[in-house]
Amino acid sequence: FAPNEFRRIRASHFAPDLTDPYVILGVGYTADDEEIRQTYRRLMRENHPDSLMARGVPEEFLKLATDKVAAINTAYEKIRLERGLT
Repeated sequence: FAPNEFRRIRASHFAPDLTDPYVILGVGYTADDEEIRQTYRRLMRENHPDSLMARGVPEEFLKLATDKVAAINTAYEKIRLERGLT
């Protein structure tokens, strides 16, 4: 099986894998590269600690945002490597 096919089959039989990069980004396994890129950019805009700080978000949320941005970046890189994107 190709990685995407395996994930799709696994997801249909088990609970979603919270370490799955597609789950983290909230995109489908069949999403095209442009949709994944746009979703990544939107998530980064919404969750980046600097933009949250500018909105006056409390300090404890900035730590959560930092962790979330790291997870988003890791997920996007995994998908890019899997798909052979540069």
